[in-house]
Amino acid sequence: MFTFKEGVLSRAAHDLALRLDRCVVTLDGDALRAELELASLFVEGPVESGVVHAERFDAATRSEIERAMHEHVLDTRRHPTARFTGTATPTDSGFDVSGKLELVGHSEPLSFAVRRENAVFRAELELVPSRWGIEPYRALFGAIRLRDRVRVTTAMSENG
Repeated sequence: MFTFKEGVLSRAAHDLALRLDRCVVTLDGDALRAELELASLFVEGPVESGVVHAERFDAATRSEIERAMHEHVLDTRRHPTARFTGTATPTDSGFDVSGKLELVGHSEPLSFAVRRENAVFRAELELVPSRWGIEPYRALFGAIRLRDRVRVTTAMSENG
């Protein structure tokens, strides 16, 4: 996942790469379900010119960002899991997926394409967090803030 900065002092901030470590995706016929454990969302590091520089963040910086993400943005104590339920319709190149994403207690429609590359399924989509009631994170009285856009990329092998 990737977040993007904006604001008057955005040069002092970073675009970020995040990683979700625990999720379960099941496909039964055309019924698709995914459970994403939000507490397993971690900061990989800042992104500059499209490259993740994990070495530029120490443990304290990662911890501070993760605390804000879990406590103030996603409220993972009250909403520990995001869920997607929908259908995956086969296409020549993979699947067209449509359904609903439940995130922080709100459910909204979501559609995206999944491409098959050999034995790997890949998807890239953009979420607008405010659709789920998530306000863009702000610091320094709004001089630094996150855009209301998160890019999600996934890759999963045929065997999980």
